[in-house]
Amino acid sequence: MMKKLAFIFFLIFCFSIEASTQDLPSIPSNEKEYNIQYQKNIKKSRINGVYIPKDLDDVFKELSMLAGAEPLIKFKSAPEDVVASKLHFGLGRWMISNWNFYGGSRISHLLKEMGVSFPDDMAQFLIISFHRHLNESPLESEALAQTYKQQRLDEQLARENAGSVIKEETRIRKN
Repeated sequence: MMKKLAFIFFLIFCFSIEASTQDLPSIPSNEKEYNIQYQKNIKKSRINGVYIPKDLDDVFKELSMLAGAEPLIKFKSAPEDVVASKLHFGLGRWMISNWNFYGGSRISHLLKEMGVSFPDDMAQFLIISFHRHLNESPLESEALAQTYKQQRLDEQLARENAGSVIKEETRIRKN
């Protein structure tokens, strides 16, 4: 009897996994498929059942609603740089995952258009912007976006300048 019950639970479990994975979007296998999926994602108001904000004001409303009053008071009273670093691996990771920064979404697309292209930078940008919004400070979105863009360009230049040639060859052409 116990073996039958265990087997029945196993079958239910397998069928529930199969049913739930059918609802998941397929993972793009090449750049073309990724671009097609990205174009679909940036038009959706929900991805995987999670509401995707359309602009910064919408982000602020959504975060205020999700957080509650007491955490917002602590968030608001802490210094901007402390909030940005301490919340990056909590709230930041939540935004990256749930707001689909890697696969594209309305808010990630807006940030890319502003020049913020890396998901970690997007999360930091939104955390800092939300902190400024709560403290009624100027958002300075364009300047903040430019800071992240310049930081990534500087990192790329540093990698290129630090690079070294692994091997040089001279080939003789046959006529």
